[in-house]
Amino acid sequence: MPKGVDKVKVNVKERVEDEHCDLSLSELTEIPVREIASFKRVTFLDLSSNRLVTLGRNFTTLTRLVKLDLSKNQIRMLPDDFGQLEHLRHLDLYNNSLEHLPLSFGRLSRLRYLDLKGNPLTPAWEKIVGRCSTLKDCQQAAKNTVNVCVNFKSEFVERERLAAAQERQQMAGAGDGDGSTSSNHSTAKANGGGGGEVNSKKSSKANKKSKAKKPGAVNENELSIKPIHAAAAATKTTNQKHNQKKKSSTTQGGNWFATLSGVAFSSLMTFMLLFMVNVLIIYMIMFKNPEIADKLVEYIPHQYRDWILTKTEIFRLRVTDWISEFRTPPEEH
Repeated sequence: MPKGVDKVKVNVKERVEDEHCDLSLSELTEIPVREIASFKRVTFLDLSSNRLVTLGRNFTTLTRLVKLDLSKNQIRMLPDDFGQLEHLRHLDLYNNSLEHLPLSFGRLSRLRYLDLKGNPLTPAWEKIVGRCSTLKDCQQAAKNTVNVCVNFKSEFVERERLAAAQERQQMAGAGDGDGSTSSNHSTAKANGGGGGEVNSKKSSKANKKSKAKKPGAVNENELSIKPIHAAAAATKTTNQKHNQKKKSSTTQGGNWFATLSGVAFSSLMTFMLLFMVNVLIIYMIMFKNPEIADKLVEYIPHQYRDWILTKTEIFRLRVTDWISEFRTPPEEH
């Protein structure tokens, strides 16, 4: 809590309605985590338009939260274990004082909305998050942030561990150097000027080694930026793979449609061919070989024979009329 600011007490019970807890516009400087946690049905917490600078130590115990509004505060840093809020889907951090986000954001796999407008983010984080000017931008910001933290958390932790190990080695080397210099001074006093020259050469070599290690320290400070640039490249590769999968699916659909159209065309052609053959056979039997037609009629059942004979006779008459009209010259017509 900032100095010179009185702690404001709020009756949380009066602000809870169903799953919603509205503590906005309450001039809060600390979050009443215990009181909020006592209401287990609360999944939407509104803490907007207060005077919060930090979220406190126990805030991440509110693991049931699905929607969290922290907009219009002065929050400078989120807790390192913020990723414990694994059910969080909507996070509004508009108009705060955040410069970076914790790597535990990689655990927020359900996050679908993230608004970070009005925060003095570092250039690397600003490139990842984007403008957040529309709903689609905020959805993309949530996706990008979670992906970056998931992909590079392990690498970042490993680099931090190596940096800490190097610092320890440097401290141990500095301690050994101080002891060696004091012993060298004592030997120099005992041995005279010749020993002093040897000690000065050793000290110059130690200084050169320390200067050579300084660029490594600069690289350690850039750890928070390097993974972020690599994250952009990783997201590009994943998008390219996704586009390739889409193209392959569309080509497969086009091939399937082509095969279906080919099968339909071939079936239609075979049907037309069979129809023409049947018509030709009927014509040959009825007009060229009536004896064969009479023999075929004997095999037809009695209940269907009359109907079939009448239909065939009508068909024969129509065909003969059509042939006679086709053969007569146009003058007789």
